[in-house]
Amino acid sequence: MVFSGPVPQCPHCGLSLPGLDLKFGAIPRHSPFVSDSTGRLTAREISQLEEVFRLFSRKFPQSRFSVFLTSQIPNGVIGEYAFWLMNRARFGFTEAAGGENFDLLLVIDVEQMAAALVAGYGLENYVTERDLERALAEAATDFHRSDWVRGIHSCVDCMTNRMREIVGRLRESGSPSDAPVEELE
Repeated sequence: MVFSGPVPQCPHCGLSLPGLDLKFGAIPRHSPFVSDSTGRLTAREISQLEEVFRLFSRKFPQSRFSVFLTSQIPNGVIGEYAFWLMNRARFGFTEAAGGENFDLLLVIDVEQMAAALVAGYGLENYVTERDLERALAEAATDFHRSDWVRGIHSCVDCMTNRMREIVGRLRESGSPSDAPVEELE
């Protein structure tokens, strides 16, 4: 559900961050761009992906796109886990909280062959659930083949193109100051 402001829990399903804290426990170790607790990615692949995410951040300076690979979601479903990680693990900028959070987080469970893509609250006015689903759909075939790197690239490319469309539309209409801004072409 989308809310106009912070709420202690979802009135529809009762989901809350404190409840997810109890469910998932300690925040796992992670890095700003690429976290692979599975060991499935080589050091070279991690380095290549980090460069892809750095390029995304140069294009959209308010945003940080990160990926978190895991082999097991403790006590839950991937969508809840991704939401919890986005809110608790701070992959992006420390000062980017609430409506100032323009970050994207891709979480992949390599054992369950499941993935979730979540956007920070600041992107909710620009990026739709359908946009996130479309990016995951672009990566799905590669993820099902366990080609994590190619799938991640597909997801990032799809979101980059979508963000470019959004930025272009905002520029045409007189962009609000808090909108994601593309710096490079």
